[in-house]
Amino acid sequence: MQAELSRIDSGDVLELRLRDTGEAGIDRAEDAVLELRRDDAPGPAVHVTGRVVGEGRVRADLGEVPLDDGTWDVLWIGGDGRPRPLATTDPGFSMADRVAYLRTPRRRELRALRDPRGRLRLRARTVAPYAEVSWVEVGTDTVRVSGMPAYGPRAGTGPARLVARQRERSGTITAPADLTDGAFRTEIPLEPLSRHHDPGRPHNEWDLWLALPGGGELRLAARADDIVGKKKKVVYPDTLLGGVRIRPYYTVDDDLSLLATLAGHE
Repeated sequence: MQAELSRIDSGDVLELRLRDTGEAGIDRAEDAVLELRRDDAPGPAVHVTGRVVGEGRVRADLGEVPLDDGTWDVLWIGGDGRPRPLATTDPGFSMADRVAYLRTPRRRELRALRDPRGRLRLRARTVAPYAEVSWVEVGTDTVRVSGMPAYGPRAGTGPARLVARQRERSGTITAPADLTDGAFRTEIPLEPLSRHHDPGRPHNEWDLWLALPGGGELRLAARADDIVGKKKKVVYPDTLLGGVRIRPYYTVDDDLSLLATLAGHE
């Protein structure tokens, strides 16, 4: 049993396009049945009914299906009632699909994955709204950042602010942010970070937040591309102001922050 397409849309509907409908045994007059099993914890399997919508195509609504955080194996229950692993040739990633998914308010994220053996799996995890970073550009005295609010209520157009907070210190710096059609852009001035630098602390970290027009703040982070551990994989250039070197960097949680150090003390 193999799918050539296995994606979860922004409505948490799993869409399958099966490569061999004869092998799949799909009857247009009948529903398809999937079984989901946790691969790392004991517990009962979850059965999901999928609706056959065309030749070899099945759609299964997972929006109200109770799934604990973790990774779930996807099995197909054939006509004989036996569950069998469902293979897929689809890597399960499309940046356009990810953007649509990020724009939908939610507290749980579902992802369709292909494991190293080529089997289809689902990953469920609890999420919270944040500001997804899509572009970072370091200038001589500013850092430009753009992206989009993710997983929260629809953010339209209005005046927003970028808030930089000095970690374990009281420093706070704000900058205007443009929020248009659910996307944000901001230019962070670096001279105030240099001026507020605490020389008694080897590293001055500044954590970044997007303050929305209607209230509330979203932490800046980059998670949509599925590249985890950016702290050791993505290195931005620095700029020198007033004897202080400043550069963007990602934390261990893939949040975006600014790091300031005295020149010669990096």
